[in-house]
Amino acid sequence: MFSTTARADITFDGFTRFIFEGKQKQLPVIIVNQGNQPALVQVKLDWGDKQGTGELPMAVSKPLLLIPANSKASTDILYQGVGLPDDRESFLLLKVLQIPKKTVDSNAMAIALQHNLKLFYRPPLPGSVSAGVEQLHWSPAAAGRYRARNDSPYYLTLTEVALLDQSGVACGQAIDHLMIAPFSSYSLNVKGCDRPVSQVAYAFISDAGLSHARRSNL
Repeated sequence: MFSTTARADITFDGFTRFIFEGKQKQLPVIIVNQGNQPALVQVKLDWGDKQGTGELPMAVSKPLLLIPANSKASTDILYQGVGLPDDRESFLLLKVLQIPKKTVDSNAMAIALQHNLKLFYRPPLPGSVSAGVEQLHWSPAAAGRYRARNDSPYYLTLTEVALLDQSGVACGQAIDHLMIAPFSSYSLNVKGCDRPVSQVAYAFISDAGLSHARRSNL
C-alpha cells in the first residue's frame, strides 16, 4: 500500500491572472510559500491557445526558485517587444510547478503540483474589457445552438453561462466556464433546453479576477 502526499503551499500574492501591459518592459510575479518547509518552484511559459505556435517571444528571468518557508520570492516575465500581435490581446499560460521534496518513506509517494495561470499580453488597445463585455452579441444559431460574438480586441472570460426562457427561468445545463478570443465567435451547445429562450445570464471575470453578473437579450 502506498500513501500519497500533495501540498498546495504556493500562492500568488492574491493574483489569479496576470496582465502584461504593452508599455511594460517586464512583469514581476510574486510567489508566496505559505508552508513551513522551503519550496522548490519551476516557472515557465507556454502558449495559451491552439493558435499559438513556434517559439515564445517571452521569457522568465528566474525559471527556478528556492523559496524559504513562510516567505516569498519573485521572478520577472520579459518581452522582447516583437512577436505578438499589436491589434489584440495574446493569451499565454504561466505554469508554476511546485517540486516535491523527496520522501524518505519508501511506501509514500509525493505528487508535484502545477498551477496554470492565465497571462494576457495587452498592447495599447481602444476600449476596455468591460466595454467589450457590454458589446458582446448573443444570437440564436442553427440546430438549437446559440452564438456569442466578440467584436473587441480583448479576451472575454465568462462563467456560469445560462439560457433563460421568456419567464426568466434557467433552461438547460449551465456552462461553467468559457473564454472568447478577440474578434471571434463562440458556439454554445447548451444541453437540455427545449423551449424558447430570450436571455443569457452570465458573469464576466475582470482583470482583478472578480466576477460580475450580467444579462443579455437574444
